[in-house]
Amino acid sequence: MAYRDDARETLEAPSAEGVLRVELGPRDVKLAVGGRVLHVVGRIATLAAIGPHGKPAGRRQSWPIAGSLVVARDVPQDDLGIWISEPTGMRRVFGVMPVGVMEEHGLAARAAFDRLADRVRAAFADLAGDVRKAVEIGGHLGKLLVAEHGDRHVVYARALLRNGTRPALDVFADGRILVHGKQPVTVTVTSRYGITVSGDHVRFAAPDGRDLARVSIPWIGAEDRHELARRIGLLVDRRHADPADRD
Repeated sequence: MAYRDDARETLEAPSAEGVLRVELGPRDVKLAVGGRVLHVVGRIATLAAIGPHGKPAGRRQSWPIAGSLVVARDVPQDDLGIWISEPTGMRRVFGVMPVGVMEEHGLAARAAFDRLADRVRAAFADLAGDVRKAVEIGGHLGKLLVAEHGDRHVVYARALLRNGTRPALDVFADGRILVHGKQPVTVTVTSRYGITVSGDHVRFAAPDGRDLARVSIPWIGAEDRHELARRIGLLVDRRHADPADRD
């Protein structure tokens, strides 16, 4: 659903937390759902609680957008997440879940949610910087972000004993994988079969089975960790495919 009021456009879609309302103005974007509102004006994003009459109530938190603001969709739940870059990584400042497709009118609700998400992504396109596309993976304990930065994909994940989401690894266009940590290491894996999951780690192996590197990915479930490994494997296979076979 969408309607206009002079220079502003308002869209609404069902979500798991109630109606998600988005207001698109010439210089600002506002998202409101479930008693909270994210208002982005220029390069300042402010999150606030909202009262029963739609007015801000209680604590507010603001972040300068010095780098990029990224709109990501979750795999496989299709959540909508708003992330802002920080000097140490990325921060998820807003997120909302869609209505389940198995619920009554779930397919129609999901379609409306998807259309709204596409409009939000387009509205923030000028703030995305060099991030061409982003997906998030994980549940309520924590989410990680996979962002396509032109020449590489960066996985931003929460460290076990640290706050915030930091770069965990980079997958480069030439097939190299940089694993971050106290002692960063760069390896080359030429096949998705060399990327597996072992406990909380994603493991990178040579064709003969030798360990090349491991990266700890806590705070997400086993299925999510396997999904991350699968996605990295697809990127690796695509990087090393014959150019005529690439998408």
